[in-house]
Amino acid sequence: MSVDEEGEIEAGVRRTGRWRGVGAAALLAGAIALVTRTPALLFVSAAGVALLAYERVVSPPPVSLAVSRTVDDEDPEPGAIVSVTLTVRNVGERTIPELRYADGVPQTLTVIDGAASVGTALRPGAATTVRYEVEAGHGRREFRPGTAVVRDVTGVIERRAQVAVSGDDTVGHRPKVSEGAAPSLPPIAARYVGQHPTDRAGSGLTFRSVREYQRGDPLGRIDWRRRAKTGDLATVEFHEERAVSVVLAVDTRLAAALAPSAGEPTAIERAQTAAATLFSGLLAEGHRVGIATLGAERAWLAPSRGAEHEHRARELLSAAPPALSADGSGAETDDWLTDRLPPHATVVLLTPLCDDGVADLARRLDAAGTPVTVCSPDPTATETAGQRLARLERRERLRRLRATGIPTVDWEPTGDLDRALATARWSA
Repeated sequence: MSVDEEGEIEAGVRRTGRWRGVGAAALLAGAIALVTRTPALLFVSAAGVALLAYERVVSPPPVSLAVSRTVDDEDPEPGAIVSVTLTVRNVGERTIPELRYADGVPQTLTVIDGAASVGTALRPGAATTVRYEVEAGHGRREFRPGTAVVRDVTGVIERRAQVAVSGDDTVGHRPKVSEGAAPSLPPIAARYVGQHPTDRAGSGLTFRSVREYQRGDPLGRIDWRRRAKTGDLATVEFHEERAVSVVLAVDTRLAAALAPSAGEPTAIERAQTAAATLFSGLLAEGHRVGIATLGAERAWLAPSRGAEHEHRARELLSAAPPALSADGSGAETDDWLTDRLPPHATVVLLTPLCDDGVADLARRLDAAGTPVTVCSPDPTATETAGQRLARLERRERLRRLRATGIPTVDWEPTGDLDRALATARWSA
């Protein structure tokens, strides 16, 4: 097969160019030898030709590796130091003269000690171990497949491949659902996630009618004023109230994978944490709560209650963020979400509002009569002119949402979520 000197020969195999210029040197030595009649230069030229021939016929060893990974803390608190141990073993029958392996560390994590890579030679059956440390972030992070590069003994040709890793594949803190005290949610509860009145008579706060007293009616519902005026017993009825369905929609699009600086939690991570907190509080208040993700890889958990539902929510919110790839159009997201919303559902959108995508979705849901609240983790910074402009644009989106009557929570990077909810601005 004809390829360039450093071109790819086949999938994953390429020449390194280590002997770049050998061919020209061999031709030059041969020409000088013929002109000057110097036998030694002929031997140099012949050696160069032999090297070129070797480069054309040699093949690198196969990537016959078994890699295992161990994380010393499966559920660390954010900011904790986590040690990762890698073991790389040659399970093939050929010696690997030169091996370079790099672990697939999650993009949002930083290696603070050691190296997440190894360079060595491995005989068949031999293994090498490397340890490094990372700082745990908010939410679970999934390791990517490792990348291995193997070369022949001269290093002129290499084979590159991704390697599946056994053992631990995630690191980071799992957001807790329905554990500990419920958060304080009076602003949201008062505005949107209160009880839903029905046409049936029952317990509630909204007056419905007055009827004749029946034996067994609660004393607290007797109309004592009417009793005092007429002497007749009557019972006051209210509209029966039912818990509403709340859907926590988490923005996991590529546009939401933003953070004020490297090493800090992204808006997706903070949105997952907020969703877990809100899920716990709303469930404790007796509401049916569901979860949706709005990225390229969408997930849906219908509003419900119960231990099994809590377990499914915990698994969904503890998972690593979906792969960050091209997202669907806004119309596709609208249809996907609205087709799944139960009647009279309330939507809480958790989004950084760094583009118009989910902001437009909030306005369309509100226009269609669906109660919607926006809880927005702020990922912006002010170090550069571009960052300051992005902050101003985000604040303008918040202002426009408030102007249309949509409640918003602006959650600052260093702020507490409960405080942000308690001090939220519900109008422009």
